[in-house]
Amino acid sequence: MHVQVSLKIEISATASLTEMEQQIQEVGQQAMRETLKQVIRHWEDQQQACPHCGATQRRLEGTVRRVIATTFGRVGVPRRRFRCQGCGQRWCPATSLFRELKGGTISQPLQEAALLAACSWPYRVAASLLKRLSGAQISAEEIRLLTNRGGKQRAMQKQAEAEQACSSLAQAVPQAETTETAQLASASHPEQPMLLGMDGGWVCSYEQRGGMEGKVAVVCSQVEDLPMPTYCPTFADWRHRAPRHPPKQRHRLARRRYVATFGPSKQIGQQAKVAGQSLCDDLARPVVLIADGAEWIKQEQGKHFPHATCILDWAHLWREVRGAISAAARGKPLSASERDYQLFVHRSWLWHGNVDQAVHGLRRLAAGLPAEALRPLKEAISYLEHQHPWIGSYERWKAQGYPVGSGMIERAVALVINRRMKKRGMRWKRANGTAIVALRTDLLNDDWVTPQRLRAFP
Repeated sequence: MHVQVSLKIEISATASLTEMEQQIQEVGQQAMRETLKQVIRHWEDQQQACPHCGATQRRLEGTVRRVIATTFGRVGVPRRRFRCQGCGQRWCPATSLFRELKGGTISQPLQEAALLAACSWPYRVAASLLKRLSGAQISAEEIRLLTNRGGKQRAMQKQAEAEQACSSLAQAVPQAETTETAQLASASHPEQPMLLGMDGGWVCSYEQRGGMEGKVAVVCSQVEDLPMPTYCPTFADWRHRAPRHPPKQRHRLARRRYVATFGPSKQIGQQAKVAGQSLCDDLARPVVLIADGAEWIKQEQGKHFPHATCILDWAHLWREVRGAISAAARGKPLSASERDYQLFVHRSWLWHGNVDQAVHGLRRLAAGLPAEALRPLKEAISYLEHQHPWIGSYERWKAQGYPVGSGMIERAVALVINRRMKKRGMRWKRANGTAIVALRTDLLNDDWVTPQRLRAFP
């Protein structure tokens, strides 16, 4: 099949580079639409056999117009209708060509472009950008329907794959693995733990007053140090001098995967386990879990990562204790030096993992306090007792290279949920939110650049 299309562009001599580009783009899109019509016409000419009897004698009986939304605009295709001279049956050869549209009008490349745009921007912005960049004419409502349908299919597929992988893994590895075996495995891989972060992000909801929580996890198997700025001590310019407090070394998650859902917490645990398996097949590799100590995180950790090193986020821990000590200082009242001393002592105890000393110190501060100032102290004591198994020596963890702050998972929540779903006026249903984060995690995990034959998208 050979199709030739010629272009003739008239551009003003005073046109700017931007105007030239716009005119060339418009003419190019028009040529692509015309090319598609001619290709379909040539394809119809080659389909001469009747699908009912196989005869090649046919008679043209008009056309049936079919509009297709493509990545370069809407194309009105005049489908030719023939009648067989042998059996008298009537058929349109292009019907089999349009069967992949499944009764719709949007082509598969445009559907994929709409899904990619909708998981990054609001629907109206996605529709305007597609029209501006490629000439695709698709409404915001059509993008919304496509995204909800495609995202739900992708979320169901991910969950089915996670359940199947977890069941097969449970059969392959005995559940009665002793703690001694896990410790030996950790000793064999002391320098390369698998990092895992879990947290939740809240969005406004149509169905639930107060919003709904989306659960996010990030799994990382390789961390790289970012380059640090260099300073010249002999250069006189103040902009090139080393700062008084040198910046901390920052890191980059070189190999990582995000998973997210607005469904039950058991789904995020299964998907996180499968994500870890996809990054590293070594089941003996130690796992370091950093979280804020939520109850659902503890449940999933006990099911899927029972031998992980659990670290309570230091920022959450110290914020709780610092607020209680500040409230007690105002209720006593304590002087500024006495308050700072209590903060220093409790911070040192907690940083070295001495939870019992910190609890005992808070109880001493609680003696003689009024009821209003006593409430934060009781809450802090209860918090420390409840989170005791997740509190250890942060100094030792820091020396081993483990993260003691939840910046990794907080960033993941911002990327997966907040950037797309927490804009002004947005409210979501649980199923639609799950569809969005399913597509968004595919985007962040670079699954969109995987070849078409190796991935499964709706």
